[in-house]
Amino acid sequence: MTLTKAIPGFVTSYHEQWQYLFATSLVAIVPVVVLFVFVERHLVAGLTAGGVRG
Repeated sequence: MTLTKAIPGFVTSYHEQWQYLFATSLVAIVPVVVLFVFVERHLVAGLTAGGVRG
C-alpha cells in the first residue's frame, strides 16, 4: 500500500492516531520538497528562456 493510501487509515470514527498520521505525512512530503529544491533552478531557467523573443 502506498503512503498516500495509508494516511486516511490512521483516522477512524472512534480514534485518531495523530503521531502516525503526522509521521507518515512528513515521510510522504520530504522527497517532494527535496526534489523541488534540486529542480527549481532548471524550471526557472526554462521558463525564462522560453519567454524571450529574438
